Amino acid sequence: MKKLLTLALGLSLASASAAPVTLTYWQYDFASKVTTMNELIKKFEAANPDIKIKQETFPYDAYSQKVASSVPAGQGPDVVNLYYGWLPQYVDAGYLQPLPTKDFPVAKIESEFVPMVKTSKIGGKYYTLPISVRTLAVFYNKDLFKAARITP
Repeated sequence: MKKLLTLALGLSLASASAAPVTLTYWQYDFASKVTTMNELIKKFEAANPDIKIKQETFPYDAYSQKVASSVPAGQGPDVVNLYYGWLPQYVDAGYLQPLPTKDFPVAKIESEFVPMVKTSKIGGKYYTLPISVRTLAVFYNKDLFKAARITP
């Protein structure tokens, strides 16, 4: 009987460890971003069949407040997409944990990402990694500037 119980316990533990892990991912609702993330999630899940991603989106205007109220209540996501400008307040509030250095070595991050990645580093630790970069530009008509006597 003891051997049978040990075998049953071993089988139940093995099947429990084989169950997929589900991670909840939050981001604000922006159609092209949601579509892109859906495709990336499919690829990730295909490469990692033991991990499932549940994506949840929220309106941009309410997103920061949703994260700020849910995380301290223990109802936040496993992974959250943030605007990089919110990072200092989220770290100060204790909403985020630093990325584990064994999985995200600082030297590797700094060699593989553009220098902007350093905006994700607070107190010598990385809390996030960029998934996109916005480029802002100003276009102007030199002839109109010259006619208006505006010098560069």
